[in-house]
Amino acid sequence: MRTSVVGTGVAVLTLGWAAQVAGQGLVFDARRVGMGGLALGRSSSLVRYNVAYRAVPANSGRHGEPKVTIPIPLGLIQFFHDHPNITKDPAFNPDSTGFNPILVVNTLLNLPIYYEVKQAPTPTNDVIFGIGRDSLRANLGAAAQIVPEDQFGIGGSSRPLDPGIGIRGVRLSVMGWLHDEVGFQLGDNLLGFLRDSQPASANTAYTVNGDGILEGGLAPSIAYAGRIAGDSTMGFYVGAAAHYYLGIAYARTSGVGGFRTGNPILGAPVRPTITAVTDYSKAGNALGHGVGGDVGVAWVSGPIELGVGVNDIGATLTWSDTRRDTLLYDTTSNALRTTPGPNHFTTKTKLPVSYIANVAYSLGLTTLGADVLNAGRGTTIHVGGEQRVGLFSLRGGVARDQRKRIEFGWGGGLRFAAIGFDVGFWTHTNSISNERGITMATSLSIY
Repeated sequence: MRTSVVGTGVAVLTLGWAAQVAGQGLVFDARRVGMGGLALGRSSSLVRYNVAYRAVPANSGRHGEPKVTIPIPLGLIQFFHDHPNITKDPAFNPDSTGFNPILVVNTLLNLPIYYEVKQAPTPTNDVIFGIGRDSLRANLGAAAQIVPEDQFGIGGSSRPLDPGIGIRGVRLSVMGWLHDEVGFQLGDNLLGFLRDSQPASANTAYTVNGDGILEGGLAPSIAYAGRIAGDSTMGFYVGAAAHYYLGIAYARTSGVGGFRTGNPILGAPVRPTITAVTDYSKAGNALGHGVGGDVGVAWVSGPIELGVGVNDIGATLTWSDTRRDTLLYDTTSNALRTTPGPNHFTTKTKLPVSYIANVAYSLGLTTLGADVLNAGRGTTIHVGGEQRVGLFSLRGGVARDQRKRIEFGWGGGLRFAAIGFDVGFWTHTNSISNERGITMATSLSIY
């Protein structure tokens, strides 16, 4: 029997665990990819996470930072060459015997924007079942190694928009914010059945514990960033921002889902077991309210710069019009039932604190840097550099991802006047495999 239904379950369970790396955000700049994901300049992660960097002038000795970066999506050409009609492709059709759930998950974790020089191998093997009236056992073979033992999940905080105006270091804006977290933990019985090939037991629950939160809204903000000491070649910069968070909607849930075996195991029907409690405030209900802020500092001295920024400090929202529903699988009617609970009560949610710390050194044709970034769910570390030789640039870097795995980046670029062409290579484990893949990113830069 091929991996079909069981494979689908394993893939879904594994999706959150592996996707936390993908959740760090896509990087469309091949320069950054070639430096191991390191962010330099006055854009990207530095300004997003350190409000002081809005006042730091561009480093004139750093060969310039691109004004616009345009990705060249060679990966899309590769993907549609391999899958010309994805709607009829058996590998992506759950109703087909050729359905490959692991390939589907790997595609979601590695969106085909970049060209995959080396694809991480997909573990495909026959699943062996031992079935009897009083016994059930499954051996997933190599696929068993992808079943996560620890809690896994995706999420973090983001600011998808922040339009505003600035005058003399003071900036007024309306920031859009989003916070999402999803976590899962396989119960001991299910983990043993899938990963360790333990036989199923009668009258036993095989479940997954899950919890999640999704909330979003707007935040009118006032911020200041400026130099308080020194000059343009050696200065100390500070920044601060205050936000009044207006929550448009939120939902928070916690529950347990799975199935319970009968007695005998296959002689009696398998019964689903699902319970979940959800607190929510829909769009149109009373808005959530809260206050919080960001702080940042940056120090520049010739070729050296240092910075530290912290976001969403004290950001706790109060929702005054919360509803609660309880979801339960009714074994009598064999149907899911939702029972309304308390209404119009008050709850609180808290945005995760995010931060960045960075250092950069630029001298002549050499640029080196490092940063530590936490976007609300796990810390990543990047170390990289660039060496320019005439019209050419050589780059390299190393990173530690949220799962504490080491990845490598390297690449180069060619620049003519205001136009640059960059290529970057990046190893990754954003896939359901114990082996690394290698991605090639390409982009055009306009200076």
